[in-house]
Amino acid sequence: MLGFIRKCTIRRWLIIAVLNLLMVAGAGLLMRIKMIFPLAWANQKYIMHAHSHFAFAGWVSHALMVLIIMAIFRLRANNPLPLRYQYIITANLFASYGMLICFAVQGYGLYAIIFSTLTLLISFIFAGFGWRDIGQSTVPLVVKYWFKASLFFSVLSSLGTFSLVRLMVTQQLDPLKQLASVYFYLHFQYNGWFLFGCVGLFLYWLYDSSGVVACSKKLFWLFFSCVIPAYFLSVLWWKAFPDWLYIIVLVTVLLQVSVWIWFVRHVLLSLKGRKILQMINPTTKIIWTGVVTAVFLKILLQAASVIPSLSQLVYGYRPIVIAYLHLVLLVIISLFILGFAFQMQILRLSQMAHRWMMGLAIGVVLNELILMVQGIGGLLKTYIPLTNHFLVLAAGIMVVSICGILWKQRKFQ
Repeated sequence: MLGFIRKCTIRRWLIIAVLNLLMVAGAGLLMRIKMIFPLAWANQKYIMHAHSHFAFAGWVSHALMVLIIMAIFRLRANNPLPLRYQYIITANLFASYGMLICFAVQGYGLYAIIFSTLTLLISFIFAGFGWRDIGQSTVPLVVKYWFKASLFFSVLSSLGTFSLVRLMVTQQLDPLKQLASVYFYLHFQYNGWFLFGCVGLFLYWLYDSSGVVACSKKLFWLFFSCVIPAYFLSVLWWKAFPDWLYIIVLVTVLLQVSVWIWFVRHVLLSLKGRKILQMINPTTKIIWTGVVTAVFLKILLQAASVIPSLSQLVYGYRPIVIAYLHLVLLVIISLFILGFAFQMQILRLSQMAHRWMMGLAIGVVLNELILMVQGIGGLLKTYIPLTNHFLVLAAGIMVVSICGILWKQRKFQ
């Protein structure tokens, strides 16, 4: 076992990550099926907790840990990671699997909390080692900024978890305070740890492929300055929301839109006259184009939520919240990671792998569209038939497609 851990390559870690994504998708499919059939043996709430917690720790965080360390040490697919990270990532995997099983069996029970706490502590250890090694890396300074910021937000997000625990221990059952704590964790995971890690990987790929540093320090700091005040978009429904803070949030929304447009323009200008776009494989080109479009949509949705009445309506309606969370986690983060893995030749790309990847993208987009339709129907108090059936179809397409992607990696050593 120790020998396998020490010699496990980046490629094998990523294949394990895709296997974990399959488990996440499988749990999602089970939840969709249970909305149509009773399945008395399956507890919907328990499966939901297992699905969401494992998606964060076992899929996205695992993949980002592997890829960020690969980038800062300038490694390739067949290289193992430095030994300390081999052990850290193994520990995170075992804690994630323990969490998956325990949440599915007992919900928020003692063992599930123990394993989820372990994943949190392991993320702190990873952040500590990662921060030091990023400082010693030979990647460009601005890329280091993105990676360090992702680690900073990973640690910061834990304050939401600690706040929720404190509320439960002190028996403060105010649902608004609990919701604010949950949104704090989600915001700094999604818009901090996940998003900054992915942008850092994209900038690293550009530099590694062409020597181009497609982001200035000024642009980075503008991005960074938006993240903390943008959290308050999630709690605009709070009754005693001060006017001065609302003005800061409004300025942040406008700045976010401007900065993202500036960033995309900066990247395109940096690539002008170069052949770097020809180096992107067709699969990744399609996937990343969709990711960029989804980020625009995400920012526009955040901008729309600056209207307090709309924010109260949206954040109080579960299907819309779920649609937004899936937009970020599936369309933006998950598809980017898979596209990056194919582009860096960590995962094998073939004609069939391309088709399976397009199948996954179709399933993801269909899932978003149906959730959106379901959400709009709920807001209009109109029942739209067969939406649950189409959600089962979308989840099934994703599961089958991920199986296909994994199948094409079986002989790729």
